[in-house]
Amino acid sequence: MGTFWILGIALLVWWLYDNGRTKDEAKGGGVRGRLQDMLLASLGRMLALMSKADGRISKLEVGVASRCLRSLGLSEDEYQKCVAAFNSVHAPSIDAFRACAREYAAIAKPDSCILLYEMLWMVASADSVLEAAEDELLRAVPSALGIDPLYYMYFRRMYFRSSQAASEPSDARESKVMAAYRKLGCLPQDSDETVKSAYRKLAMRYHPDRLRAEGVSESMIAIANRSMSEINEAWDIIKKERRYSG
Repeated sequence: MGTFWILGIALLVWWLYDNGRTKDEAKGGGVRGRLQDMLLASLGRMLALMSKADGRISKLEVGVASRCLRSLGLSEDEYQKCVAAFNSVHAPSIDAFRACAREYAAIAKPDSCILLYEMLWMVASADSVLEAAEDELLRAVPSALGIDPLYYMYFRRMYFRSSQAASEPSDARESKVMAAYRKLGCLPQDSDETVKSAYRKLAMRYHPDRLRAEGVSESMIAIANRSMSEINEAWDIIKKERRYSG
């Protein structure tokens, strides 16, 4: 993964855990216990299904999955529950993946489902190769999680170079422009409105002021500041390339 997403991973997994509180908790019911265990188990199984999708276990992918879990600040008991769920997956299948995603979506808040989907892309991109089996699972997730299917292409563009991008001229200027588009999860042929929308979504996700208002720790704010800086740099490059100031 690129430096931008490595810097963002701790922020993302914190957000996933915080927003992954049950819908009952969001309503003030204080429900945790069994439902929280179900969330942790679903998370562990989905990470395993992605890591083992192609029939072999990649150390890079397992390492990313483990770091994600550790970054959540779980207690050792909670971490081991995730590990146990991870290790319980022996025969990955698309049906099992859909079932696990639906189980997660039934408990977690909607924003958490999107963040979980991005975490799965992080795991899949750990070795910089999108295997056919991984791609099949990632295509199936949005409908099971109840999120917009357009997120598939959005994250694919973000985490993997498109075939068109790979064939672009290799001069420094062109590479810098293509890198900027990839940071926003876009392509040069996308409309102005599409690119602007992608920028706004990322800016909203990583904006330090918003996170500070939500009580995010200062260490996470520092990560958000670095990520926000790279987002803005990419946006400035694209604005200059497209010759507009909006």
